[in-house]
Amino acid sequence: MEVILKANVAKLGKMLDIVKVKDGYARNFLFPKKLAIRATKEAKVEIQRNREAMEALFRKELAAAGDLAAKLSEVTVNLTRRVVEDERLYGSVSAADIAEAITLQGIKVNRNQVILPEPIKQLGVYSIAINVFGDVEATVKVWVVKEN
Repeated sequence: MEVILKANVAKLGKMLDIVKVKDGYARNFLFPKKLAIRATKEAKVEIQRNREAMEALFRKELAAAGDLAAKLSEVTVNLTRRVVEDERLYGSVSAADIAEAITLQGIKVNRNQVILPEPIKQLGVYSIAINVFGDVEATVKVWVVKEN
């Protein structure tokens, strides 16, 4: 399936590129995240006609994402958890827990935006990356402390 990218997508292409992808990738990833549209004849003509306007809209969204990333960089999250022995947690801290804690502070973050390679299983301070938009990321400090 041919699609037109609405934003830069890692390992695929830049904004307004026409690329060929598998149907499932387009339906399940690109379209729901609004990263691409189907490359029909009408869409290709519309893209050429409105290229400047779309690039301006993308720059506006990118600037808004930069502002949100700046806000997120100032956020500190404190999570209290039960401890089994030493500093090992009873359970773990997941991306959903971190996203919920950030959302409670007034900044809406989805758990899919939290880049957490594996759940946190120890007490401590962690720097967690949050994917805001495309290539824009912010780092949030997460303090995992012992429950009294």
